[in-house]
Amino acid sequence: MLGRAAVVLVVAVAGLLAAAHLGAGERHRAGRRVAPAPPPARALHIYRRRLVATRPPQFLVVSFDGSGGTELWPYWRGIARRAHAHFTFFVSGVYLLAEERRLLYRPPRHSRGASDIWFARPEGSRSARQVVAGTLQQIAAAYREGNEIGTHYNGHFCGPYRSAVMGWTARDWNQELDQFDRLLFHAAANNRLPRAARLPFGPDEIVGARTPCLQGSLRILYPVLARRGFRYDGSQLARLGAWPRREGGIWSVPLLEIPFVGHTFRVVSMDYNFFANQTGAVSTSPSEAPAIERETYLSLLRAFRTTYRGNRAPLSFANHFETWNHWAYDKALARVVLRVCRLPEVRCVSFRELVDWLDAQPHARLRRFRAGRFRLYRP
Repeated sequence: MLGRAAVVLVVAVAGLLAAAHLGAGERHRAGRRVAPAPPPARALHIYRRRLVATRPPQFLVVSFDGSGGTELWPYWRGIARRAHAHFTFFVSGVYLLAEERRLLYRPPRHSRGASDIWFARPEGSRSARQVVAGTLQQIAAAYREGNEIGTHYNGHFCGPYRSAVMGWTARDWNQELDQFDRLLFHAAANNRLPRAARLPFGPDEIVGARTPCLQGSLRILYPVLARRGFRYDGSQLARLGAWPRREGGIWSVPLLEIPFVGHTFRVVSMDYNFFANQTGAVSTSPSEAPAIERETYLSLLRAFRTTYRGNRAPLSFANHFETWNHWAYDKALARVVLRVCRLPEVRCVSFRELVDWLDAQPHARLRRFRAGRFRLYRP
């Protein structure tokens, strides 16, 4: 639907056309045949530009849970540069603590040094401490390239047991976030690294999070995040086409339930959910990887096209720093990013950049966008 300004411009352009037509008619009656003058090019240019300005960009936010080790950082940083995109890396703090130093981590409701995921481990000939140093270098480089660092908390305590995140209080979440800051910003001292990379940012730059396994009481968590200066959370789920919503001072930017190509049900727009549904969360034969990659790629691409040509709700696609099913999910997501991020009106941004845009929109405009009251894009 056109806004008032666009309608005024339409009337103005129509008036110019009518004036040109009348002028031509008068000259014809005087004996001279003169072709009607076209409307001024500037008026049409402004009209078209304002039509586009009334339609939201198509945002695609790509994020990574865990973001540990050094193997996949160069790969995804390279994809971001090629696509002219910015990604969000949700770091798990325990990946910045060598196994032999694990007792420095004090998780809520668990004993010192406990974690449901690995601490930093050796990679090839590199020791765990060297891996931590390399990870710090990668985090610093990614941030300097315009990517965002968020938190995936630390010990990844999810599941149906009493001390898992589902039962955490505000005090527990605060303790876990304090521990995250210590593990990330004191990683050199924690691991006794004399020449570790210095991070070019501090705790104030961590403004977003995703909870372990997408679990935890957000009713309890969101006030904690808001008090600590966080701006968004990426832990909720919604159907494809849902716009982010502000809850308790925090933007909730959900992962999406999208049509699953080749199946009769939907799948969450995250690699693990494809992995669990396709092969039971166990990597299968390498010969099956191309078919898995194609099915994942087409599911993500069709979700993008539906929204790009539809209501333009921001899209959230996520992977882990894993190579499940022989890189099938990494390759599928990379193909989508490289294909769509340079299309007209598409912005591949970090979560932080998305919420910057959301915060800058007048409430009336966001309501109009959510309601789909704008001219749809037809390539």
